[in-house]
Amino acid sequence: MQTLQALIDAWFEFGREQKPRMYRARTHDGWHIALHRYLPAPRSHRTPVILCHGMSSNRWDMDGPGKVSLARYLVRRGYDVWVLELRGAGRSMRPTWWNGKRYDWRFEDYVHHDAPAALRKVLRETDARQVHWVGHSMGGMIAYALLMAPAHKKIASAITLGSPTMSDVGHPLIDFGIPYRSLLRFLPDRVPLGTLARLSSPFAPAIARWLQPTIAELGWRPGNADVPLLRSLMLTAVDDLPASLLREFARWYDTKVMSDQYGMFDFVEHLERITTPLLVIAGNKDGLTPARDLEHVYKRIASRDKAFRVIGKDHGFAHDYSHVDLILGLHAPQEVYPIVLQWLEAHRNPTTQRRGATVIGLKRARGAAATTAPAVRPAS
Repeated sequence: MQTLQALIDAWFEFGREQKPRMYRARTHDGWHIALHRYLPAPRSHRTPVILCHGMSSNRWDMDGPGKVSLARYLVRRGYDVWVLELRGAGRSMRPTWWNGKRYDWRFEDYVHHDAPAALRKVLRETDARQVHWVGHSMGGMIAYALLMAPAHKKIASAITLGSPTMSDVGHPLIDFGIPYRSLLRFLPDRVPLGTLARLSSPFAPAIARWLQPTIAELGWRPGNADVPLLRSLMLTAVDDLPASLLREFARWYDTKVMSDQYGMFDFVEHLERITTPLLVIAGNKDGLTPARDLEHVYKRIASRDKAFRVIGKDHGFAHDYSHVDLILGLHAPQEVYPIVLQWLEAHRNPTTQRRGATVIGLKRARGAAATTAPAVRPAS
């Protein structure tokens, strides 16, 4: 699988002006996770940013084809961009018969092992004091959990896109199946979503027609995707996932309680612990993680520096947005990415500078951030 993923990566990177360099970080429980680094021009500010993908995805969630790439958008604007791939995704370690790993991890493993390993690696390689974290869907949920823990000291600010707390999520298609979630225990340990997506990619035009209403509510609004984009993402951006993770999310959806596997810690009940600057972004037509659930996050967190943005026509934008197209929509580079950049520019402060920076240099950086960065509205 690693060889196949390497070939897929090489094929879709062919012809790009800049290709990322891959690093590996070892977690405390013995996994090796991949980080793909885009280095900006030598004289850039080089503020480090970690981009984290969503559930059943990989680096291509944040580094899609053509202009639909938040990673390359940010590197062109001087950021030192690190695209994280969580365990079992992309070029990160996958369970095999010879390494003794299994498809049995849960959300807490991302929070307690993968994310801290990524933070340690990026801080070590960049010699920075803090990084910024940008997460899509589950990648933003990981950010919420990190910001409740001591790891928050390593994060200067965070941005989440379509990242729920499961307290107010819902969709009729999922509601229909939830009463039968006990049947999920019969799934194989490895749910082959990525394999199925790649095998189905030749039929992307037919799938786009047959599933258009569902795609519009859970993925892309009309006009925010085309068949070539869908086919490319079916080949690259979908990965297999463990049934254990699927069962955990099904439990959260059913109970509306985002707790650990023992039911001892409820992540939602501790949102007030978050004091790190945080921008929460929602799609106005997201049928999976509606704006009302993300507004719940915004209202609960204790950060004094926080903002909530809903992206869509009814909020002054040219297009509506669902769940996936917030990051991988055809119009995201013109409407969503600038909001991400605006926030990062406003929070590009001395704490993310290299440890060797002088006090005078830090004061200058603080003044530049305060005078040149545009304002992000607290809510909309």
